[in-house]
Amino acid sequence: MPDAKWRVALLIYNGAWASTVFSSLELFHSANLRQPKDQQFHCDLLSSDNQPVQLYGGHSINGDTMIGEQSYDLIILAHYWGDFEQVTQQHPEIPPWLAQQYAQGARIAGINSGIFWAAEAGILNGGRATTYWRHLREFEQRYPDIQWQANQASVEHAGIYSSNGQNASMDLSLHLLEKFCGPSLAASLARDISFDSRRINDVNLINIAGFRQHRDLGIHRAQDWLDERYTESLELQHLAKQIGMSKRTFIRRFQKATGELPSRYLQRLRVEAAKHSLGNTQDSIKTIGMGVGYRDVSSFSKVFKSLTDVTPREFRSRLRPSHSHTTSK
Repeated sequence: MPDAKWRVALLIYNGAWASTVFSSLELFHSANLRQPKDQQFHCDLLSSDNQPVQLYGGHSINGDTMIGEQSYDLIILAHYWGDFEQVTQQHPEIPPWLAQQYAQGARIAGINSGIFWAAEAGILNGGRATTYWRHLREFEQRYPDIQWQANQASVEHAGIYSSNGQNASMDLSLHLLEKFCGPSLAASLARDISFDSRRINDVNLINIAGFRQHRDLGIHRAQDWLDERYTESLELQHLAKQIGMSKRTFIRRFQKATGELPSRYLQRLRVEAAKHSLGNTQDSIKTIGMGVGYRDVSSFSKVFKSLTDVTPREFRSRLRPSHSHTTSK
């Protein structure tokens, strides 16, 4: 097997949920199979010692290796259901090791309650995160220096990622694949596993998935409207009227449910659609920008960079360097 580009650790410990370990492992394996001559990931099942790990479902497995001096690019923390105080006493070496890995540049992904390891390590202090809803109140009390985002299915803060449910954990894994390998590969895998049947087929909405995890039916209707008409001009007054709200109430409820203003959510929809086109078509940047609802390329580029940290031209060149000089006009 050729050398892998990225090293990934899937941390296992007593009480971890096997489904949140192996679903991520198989997704990264699928990414490798798409590019067999250019392996993207080397994945280790990582345990704190050489003893068998007792998973939540009752099965016992051994890690591939133990935590030590090896550095990783990404560390995935499995979901856990049990006594957090007890498990931290069983594995006291995990939090300082995790803090060291983060300081060395590793990205940390806590699947659902797995994020408590990052909180325990102190690397989330002053930051934002989400977690499985049943554990949210407990974590708010245990880690008061963290802003817990109850309405967000996925949260990213300073290279630390978190999710709050089984579907959200798959979205999170796909989001991480996009971060490491680009949107084209991630979108291809997302289509194969049909991770959310509500998504529009021709739009790569991995980064939008977290904004649907709420119970406000009126805002869901507004999001349905925006998902279908994101290329059109938005009049908040008109949209609010469509769902029977005043403009002021609509903006307040939308932000409470999703964590975003309606206008910013619309920008995210447009940018995700543009990213898909940049990676999968040869259309010019101007054509793509106008196609997702912007009147000029300058406005499109400004919004695109504010959400991705790169310009559309830079984004395309990273995905398709051999095409960038002919398609970026």
